[in-house]
Amino acid sequence: MRFRLPRLVLFDEYGLEAHTIRSLKLVILAVAFGIVQFNIVSGIAMAGYLRALGVSDFLFGLLFAIGPMLSPLQLFASFVLEKTRKRKQMMLTAGLIQRIVWLPFGLVPFFVPLENLTLRIWMVALFMIISAFGGPFMNVSFHSLMADLVPEHIRGRYFAMRVRVFTVCGIIGGIFTAWILDNFDPFYSYAIVFSMATILGSADILCFLGVKYPALEKPEGGGESFFKMLSTVLKNKPYMKFTLFITMWIFSLSIAGPFFLVHMQEGVLLSNTTITIAVQILPNIFSVLFVSYWGRTLDTHGNKPVMQMASGLLCFVPFLWVFTNSSALSVAFIMMIGMANGLLFPAFDLGANNMMLGHAPKVNRSMYLAVYLTVTSIAGIGLGNATGGWLLENVFSTFEARNLSLFNITFTRFNYLFALSAMLRVVMVYVALPRMLSEQSKISAWELFHTVKRDINPKNIIARRCRLR
Repeated sequence: MRFRLPRLVLFDEYGLEAHTIRSLKLVILAVAFGIVQFNIVSGIAMAGYLRALGVSDFLFGLLFAIGPMLSPLQLFASFVLEKTRKRKQMMLTAGLIQRIVWLPFGLVPFFVPLENLTLRIWMVALFMIISAFGGPFMNVSFHSLMADLVPEHIRGRYFAMRVRVFTVCGIIGGIFTAWILDNFDPFYSYAIVFSMATILGSADILCFLGVKYPALEKPEGGGESFFKMLSTVLKNKPYMKFTLFITMWIFSLSIAGPFFLVHMQEGVLLSNTTITIAVQILPNIFSVLFVSYWGRTLDTHGNKPVMQMASGLLCFVPFLWVFTNSSALSVAFIMMIGMANGLLFPAFDLGANNMMLGHAPKVNRSMYLAVYLTVTSIAGIGLGNATGGWLLENVFSTFEARNLSLFNITFTRFNYLFALSAMLRVVMVYVALPRMLSEQSKISAWELFHTVKRDINPKNIIARRCRLR
């Protein structure tokens, strides 16, 4: 008798071909490795490493903005992809370059003398630039692949399952990363975690060797020129309005985003392990618990009402950051923020991902995705990070010198920045979103809120499980 492993069903596979199912599962496996790498190069390890090298607030924000500022390369990458049709080769080559460079990045303190701090900073900036050059080619290839590979009728559930997998792996990787950072000497710990990022990030990319890439849709009459493709995208008003809204939303997040970690390390005085629990593990636990529910809700009720409801609640969360300092109550606030982010951000992100893929037609789809990624990266992330750093050094540092306080909280420059971020989010949600997302809603955000409240009520959950038994 031949022994066979049990078939692993991760999502709705009914009617899909065997090679499609295998490819979709490999993409999920890839993200299990990739999320650990992503958390290292964008989380507490990166923040602590750069601050240990002695970078200022503005330079800190500027270094975080390197990747987004190079995102216009995605337009060129899209054109190359549409002309060559070599999506697999582009993704594997660019992806490996983008991941391998983190090894020498983490070793800079070991081959650049301590007394030459300027050279150290220039070296880490150089490696970040090299990595950023690979990112656009990898991103265009990946998002184009996902749009063609994942059937539209299961996108909500599939991406929800993918989120669950990378969330669980992110928790495990985050705990291990924080333990290394807290138990080894500073630069040795950074060398270890960035080496780990290189290995796991490369494993992520290598999973795509086994993926069957669908053929790219060819335009009628042959290929178009770069400017013709770009012009077609820019004339698509619903797509550009959606792109503009997401850009403004991301900007409202990004002016404060990198500095939450700095504030927790330098203002709230938390250990790396505590920070990981607050901003990664707790959010991830809530994400795992609810992301499948959000996937089903998106497939049932549509993207716009889910995004509107989730962001309508999320925009008030940052106000809690305004009242955080080194007190025990501040730690409780940070934990509450983490739980709210884990519950609500997946709903907004999955909806935005579905709308991005849904608005982009098959012909020259990679150019649509390239425009979206370029605009959101430059004006949303890059400009947001740089603006936040500039405001901290040139505006809010002046406010900080006045030692203003409220409810026994003496406001630092970070508190002012967090307040600005919160106010911008309110404007985005309650003014911009209703006017800029053109999808026809099956249900209003308010009606959906009451539906969700009823669905996640513990009494109703228990009652449903009892009926199923």
